[in-house]
Amino acid sequence: MRVRRRGANVPPVSAPPEKPRRSARPPETGWELGAGGLTKVAWGILAVLLVALGVILLVSGYIGYGGMILILAAAAAVNLL
Repeated sequence: MRVRRRGANVPPVSAPPEKPRRSARPPETGWELGAGGLTKVAWGILAVLLVALGVILLVSGYIGYGGMILILAAAAAVNLL
């Protein structure tokens, strides 16, 4: 008696077509997000909110967190220059 193997009559699967690769260079119109993606008003609001939060945390006794938030506020303020 002959035993049939599973998949013996299945044709081989061809490899999927290769997709074209995108280049790693930035787009010619600029990046969509980042320092150029937000307006100076948005960066100013973010910097003011971070300074206020940092001061509140420093007054509350959270020195490490308050200091880190103030550093983040300075980083946000750099985008205003």
